[in-house]
Amino acid sequence: MPTKAILRHIRVETPRTNHERPCAAHRKGKHAHYILAGDTHLVVVENDKAIRYCQSAAAEILDAAQGDLDRLRQQLGI
Repeated sequence: MPTKAILRHIRVETPRTNHERPCAAHRKGKHAHYILAGDTHLVVVENDKAIRYCQSAAAEILDAAQGDLDRLRQQLGI
C-alpha cells in the first residue's frame, strides 16, 4: 500500500522577483514586512490560495506541527 502524503499543501519557495509578498503572520503593526527576492519562506495552500510566512513565523508553525505529529504518534503507540 502506498504511503499517503499529508503535507502536500505545504512547500518552501525562494522568489526571484521583488514584487510585494506580505508575510501572513506580520501584515500589520511594527513587525509588518514583505518577503522579497531571495527570501526563502514557507507557503501553505488553503482553498487554492498561497499563504506565505517568513522564516521566523515558519519556525513557529513547524514547531507546532511537529508537536501535533508527536502527539499522534504517541496516541497510535508508534
